[in-house]
Amino acid sequence: MPVLLPPSPTLEELKEIEDYLEYHKKIKDEEEGLYQDREQLRQGLIIFKHQKKKIKNWYLRMYIGNRRYKITSLRTQNYKQAKERAFDEYDLLNRQIIEKGDVFEKTNDEYIQDYLNYLDKELEKNNEITSKKTIDAKRTSLKKLKTLLKQFPKPSTIKPDFLDDYILWRRKAVVEGGNWNKLHKKNLSPPTDQTLYKEISDFKGFFNYLKKENVTHKEIIYPKIKLDLKRLQTKNVPYSDEDYRTIYKWMLSWMDKKYTIKGEEKRKELEKEGIPEEKIVKKIGLSKKGRKSKFYKKVFYNLFLILANSGLRISSLLKLKWEDIEVKVSKSGKHKFNTDGTITQASIAVISVPVDTKTSFRRVPTPTGKWFNNLKKLYTDETGKKLSKTDYIFQNIGTDNSKGNNFYGNPLSQSFILRTFYEMMDELEYYKGISFNVNYTLHSLRGFYINKKLELGVPIAVVAKASGNNIRTIIKHYENLQVIDFTDELVKQKRKDLNNYEFLTMENETYFNVDKEL
Repeated sequence: MPVLLPPSPTLEELKEIEDYLEYHKKIKDEEEGLYQDREQLRQGLIIFKHQKKKIKNWYLRMYIGNRRYKITSLRTQNYKQAKERAFDEYDLLNRQIIEKGDVFEKTNDEYIQDYLNYLDKELEKNNEITSKKTIDAKRTSLKKLKTLLKQFPKPSTIKPDFLDDYILWRRKAVVEGGNWNKLHKKNLSPPTDQTLYKEISDFKGFFNYLKKENVTHKEIIYPKIKLDLKRLQTKNVPYSDEDYRTIYKWMLSWMDKKYTIKGEEKRKELEKEGIPEEKIVKKIGLSKKGRKSKFYKKVFYNLFLILANSGLRISSLLKLKWEDIEVKVSKSGKHKFNTDGTITQASIAVISVPVDTKTSFRRVPTPTGKWFNNLKKLYTDETGKKLSKTDYIFQNIGTDNSKGNNFYGNPLSQSFILRTFYEMMDELEYYKGISFNVNYTLHSLRGFYINKKLELGVPIAVVAKASGNNIRTIIKHYENLQVIDFTDELVKQKRKDLNNYEFLTMENETYFNVDKEL
C-alpha cells in the first residue's frame, strides 16, 4: 500500500513526518534487535541470527509458557540445516516440558558439581551425610560417570540404557580420574562386584537428585549386580591367634630394618662384590630407610596395637586429637594383672571417639594408655616441641625427602598407613618367608578385637558398647565362636597367652563406669 505524503509539506508537516519515521524506526529496531533474519516456523517457534554475534549461526527461540522463552544456538549457518535442527530441538523441549524437566538445563558436569555442593551442605547440617569420607567416595564414583556422560552434554540427551555395558567397560577400559589398572602392586585385579555395586548406587543418588530438582525425570536403566554374600563375609577376616603373634613379633625387629626390599637386594649384590658397609650405604641411597621412615614405623607399631586393643576403625583413630584422650595410669606405672588374666589398674585410655559414618559420638575405655604415652614421647623427641591438646595424635611431620611443610600438622592419611601396613607384610614375606592364606587387612584387627573379647568371656553387650556396634551386627558379622564351650580355666590361660603379645583385657565394669571413675 503506497504511502501518501503532501506534495509540498510545510515545516510543521515535515517535523510530523520526521517524528513518525523516527518513532517507527525505533519500534522496528526494538523488534529486530537481536533477531536478524527472523522467521516464524510455527506458533511460538522462530529462528533468527544474533545481531551481536560475530559468527552468524542460526538461533532458536521457543515460547515455553508462563511468559518465558528458551533461546539456544543451532550451531550452523546453513538455513536448511538450521530449520531441521530447530524442529528437533522443538520436539526435545516439548518432551522435557511433558516430563516436567528443566528446559533451562545446564551441562551434566555442572549438575554433578551442584550435586557435590548439595552433599557438602548436607554434611554441614549433619543430615544424610555425616562424613567427608563418604562424599570423597561418591566423588570418585562420579568421576567414572562424568567420563561416560561426555557423549551426552545435558541430562535431556542422556539415553536411558547408557549404562548397559558399564560392567564390561569398568573391567576393561582405562577410566579417567581413578582407574583400577595403574599397576599398583596391591590392586592388580579389576573392580569387584561390591565396588561396582557401590558405584552404581552413587549414580542412582545423582539421578535421584536431578529428579528432586526437576531437572529430568528420565528413568535410567541400571545394570544388575548380584553380590556374593559368602565372599563378603570373608572380607577383613579376623587374625588368628598364631598369625597375630607372628606379626607382633615381626614388628619388633621390623622397626629397625635398615633397607627396603629393593635396597636389601642391592646390598646383597654389593656385599658379594666385597664392598664395605659404609660404601654400600652411600651407593644404595634412597633404598636405605632414613630417620623419618624409622620414626613412622614406630608410630605404626603403636597404632597397630591400639587398633588391636580398642576395636576402633582406622578412620576414627586417625581423627583423634590429644584432647580426645584421657589416660589413667596406676601409681607404679605398670599394668596390674589379676589371677584370671584380667587387667584392672592398668594404663587405661578413655577415648572420645568422633562421629563417623557408622556411629555417633561415644567414650570408650581401653587398655591402650601405654601406647598413647609412647606416641607422645615419640613425637616430642622427634619434633623437639611440646604437643598441644588440639594436635592430631597421628600427625604428619614430613618425610626425609619432603621439600616443604605443606602437610605438617595434618593427620596422617589412611592411604599412608595402609601403604605402611602392606610394606610391613611384604617385608615379613621377604625376610622371613612367611605369608598367610587369608587376606588380612588393618580392619581385620577390629574383627580380631571383637572375637577375642567374646572368646575371653566378655559379655556381648559389653563388646557392643566398646566397639560401637549393636548386638545384632556383632552376631551377624563377627561372632564365630561357641563361647559357652570355654571353661574358666581355658579362658584364664588364653588371657595370659594373649597378654604376652600385648592384647589386654579389662574388667567388664570398667566399660560401664568410666564416667564415674574419671
